[in-house]
Amino acid sequence: MSDEPSKPGYKVVFNPLESIKESLRSAYEVPKLPDSVTNPARWMHKRLAEYIRDFESDLDEDHEIGARLVSFGQTVVFHIEDMGYYGPDIICFYGINEQSEAVQLIQHISQLSVLLVAVKKLEEKPRRIGFDLSKKAEEETDDQSDRTNESSNQSVHRIANKSGSR
Repeated sequence: MSDEPSKPGYKVVFNPLESIKESLRSAYEVPKLPDSVTNPARWMHKRLAEYIRDFESDLDEDHEIGARLVSFGQTVVFHIEDMGYYGPDIICFYGINEQSEAVQLIQHISQLSVLLVAVKKLEEKPRRIGFDLSKKAEEETDDQSDRTNESSNQSVHRIANKSGSR
């Protein structure tokens, strides 16, 4: 008597070929690592976008998001208009200072220290970037999930829309 699977009433309990294929598949499968490991700047960018969105949710209609920096020997305050990163370790803030001059703050993620502040709005309607930053960071994370880490680390990623500079 043979235990052939083609005979009615018989079923294969163990198939050595399937077992070998599954072993090989799992042995060569590369696990997807989180951004906190593969691109800490993108991970930090996403977290900062959430902080900005939460901070903005408490602002009144006369104020918008700003940053105060005190590590330059003087206090620098600017309106944050955009934020980006250069993977794997640089965060960039773009904005306008109190003299309406363009500013760009570039910081290594290990040195990041930004005080979010409410600043008087510059235009009739206060600028809100938190929601756009969070949304676009999520979209970019989804878009980049299929790319290699090397390609995602090669250029500056500015997330917020730059529609109409001040």
